[in-house]
Amino acid sequence: MGQRVLVTGAAGLLGGELCGRLVDAGHTVFGLINRNPEIRRNSGELVGEVTCLAGDVTQPGLALDDAPDVDLVIHCAAVTDFTAENDQHRAVNVEGTRNVLALCESLGAKLLHISTAYVCGERGGTHREDDLDLTTPFTNGYESTKAQAEALVRESTVDWAIARPAIILGDHKEGRTRSFDTIYPILKVFAEGWVKVMPAKPDATLHLVPIDYVCDGIMHIAQHFDDARGRCFHLCAEEPTPLTAFPDTLSRFEGLSFPTWVDPADFDLASLRPAERRFFQRGAEVYASYFGRDLRFDDQGFRAFYGSGCPPTDIDWWQRIVNYCIEAGFIRPREKKKA
Repeated sequence: MGQRVLVTGAAGLLGGELCGRLVDAGHTVFGLINRNPEIRRNSGELVGEVTCLAGDVTQPGLALDDAPDVDLVIHCAAVTDFTAENDQHRAVNVEGTRNVLALCESLGAKLLHISTAYVCGERGGTHREDDLDLTTPFTNGYESTKAQAEALVRESTVDWAIARPAIILGDHKEGRTRSFDTIYPILKVFAEGWVKVMPAKPDATLHLVPIDYVCDGIMHIAQHFDDARGRCFHLCAEEPTPLTAFPDTLSRFEGLSFPTWVDPADFDLASLRPAERRFFQRGAEVYASYFGRDLRFDDQGFRAFYGSGCPPTDIDWWQRIVNYCIEAGFIRPREKKKA
């Protein structure tokens, strides 16, 4: 039986794809939109049969004149900037979640809160699905405010479940994405040779996950909410991606560059050429902390709940990611020099 579902951040990459899948599954969908009035799937296709609601999660009642009566709210709206914590992070990620919780309480609706696996902050080692420590140092405002938001959800009286995706990239089959954010900018500056030297530890890893697996997982939680109630799930690959994936993949493409890793203790920003230094400070510097950690996210709870795990996030998938970036014109290989 179909549910009535409100999706916040419906015009975003994850929210748009989820709206399309919810419609396909026979649910009645309301999409909260703000500046962007279009709800599109990851393929770029417009999603029909969604009631678009102009609103704002930073405002009480989400600034809705007449909130729809819904069974479930999937809260995707977030500021994902990897910069230091600021007022925008707090307004959207923390106060926005507080406002969504208040709306759920007033409607008697359930909440599926979309968090991030990186609420672990700067801690290393293995992180379980129930771990949450607000006293740990955080790398950026996205991590810290998403952790604060999780704490609000856990302390609320609303029926809740939490999904923690890793860093979301293109789909598994083609590497397709509608939005080149998260780590795509750093991939571009590496591939096009704007940054040739990057501080990184040799054993560092990133947790990357295809968008289709994340959406499959969120849909499963939404449609089996009674079994998911009060639980938190990591939507991650079983094994993280080693940083060697960057040079190993980029070296397979003609006209692309790849970085040289330098131990963070030996990295000297002043030694870089002025142009490279500017690109590092404008684009690469905010990612440096991610290139210095080796993390493991335990997803046993979700794999048991879902019945399977993430498909391989191996170098073949990475190659499809880069190939799609080139086909879409996001990454531009250097042209061959004429003889």
